[in-house]
Amino acid sequence: MRCPRLLLDSEPLAAGQSLPAPQDRLHYATTVLRLKSGASCRVFDGCGNEFHATLELTDRRHGSFHLGERAAAPTWPAFPIHLLQGVARGDHMDLAVQKAVELGVASIRPVLCERSRSAAAHKGLEKRQRHWQGILQAAAEQCGRNELPALHDALPPDQVLSDLPEGLRLLADGDGSGLDQCLQAQPGPLPAVVLYVGPEGGLTPEERDQAHASGFTGIRMGPRTLRTETATIALLTLLQARLGDLRG
Repeated sequence: MRCPRLLLDSEPLAAGQSLPAPQDRLHYATTVLRLKSGASCRVFDGCGNEFHATLELTDRRHGSFHLGERAAAPTWPAFPIHLLQGVARGDHMDLAVQKAVELGVASIRPVLCERSRSAAAHKGLEKRQRHWQGILQAAAEQCGRNELPALHDALPPDQVLSDLPEGLRLLADGDGSGLDQCLQAQPGPLPAVVLYVGPEGGLTPEERDQAHASGFTGIRMGPRTLRTETATIALLTLLQARLGDLRG
């Protein structure tokens, strides 16, 4: 049986600690995971530290985690991939964030594109940001990551594009080149890849021109039109297979 994993990100963890269980983590452990007092689990802090632990309950509302030996090495991605994800409607955005975490991105930057407005992206943005953070944390618990990718604030394209990490900049674009062609055109070792995927309906012509002016090269995804979350999953998988954790 797989050992349950819980995120405790209030402070860096260390072997031998005894930590009061935060209410949300205690509720999740006892109600969702149905852990009893004395149950074994694993806890991690989102910074690469993960330990075997025992849950001890004082009563229904109070408990603590007693940390034992280190349970896993840090899971930092072998190659940094930074995702720019055009904000999409509800489940589409949730799935893109979830699978990006599972596929080992280093950071996620939600982009408020012109066609994101149909998703009411500018309404309740603070609440959506907290929701995406919850999706990210749950995905890390499920997939075995003990470090968390950075989730940046959702911003319009011009603000996102003005502050990007160094690396090869790729834009999901049906008129672009194949991945191998894009990689072969690079003169030397890559420090990172920045991948930009638009929302439903894609980027507007103006946004596409803006991306090209910021150094992005179009990359095609085959003969079929993919949903935004499918494009994100497919391209991240291809990049990880060529450059990162999925290399044979």
